[in-house]
Amino acid sequence: MDNSILLQELETLAEELDIEVRYDALEGRGGLCRYGGKTYLIASDKLDVGEKVNLFCRALSRLSLDAIFIRPQVRERIEKCASGFDSNNT
Repeated sequence: MDNSILLQELETLAEELDIEVRYDALEGRGGLCRYGGKTYLIASDKLDVGEKVNLFCRALSRLSLDAIFIRPQVRERIEKCASGFDSNNT
């Protein structure tokens, strides 16, 4: 699956999980955080698509996703990040 399509799938999944996605000018890469009772996934707008995919996968792998339908290719990529192995790392 192309990284740009994968990123769209991950953004949609985050929205389904009631996680607000934001791209901002950050010095770091970004990550998952909670503020004011809401969950955010904040990513640096300087990251390329592959780096954004890896950031999303690492962040989402920390959540319980068992009860949610996720396309098999997307779930596989998230699980690889959870295990610390990602052969598609860019």
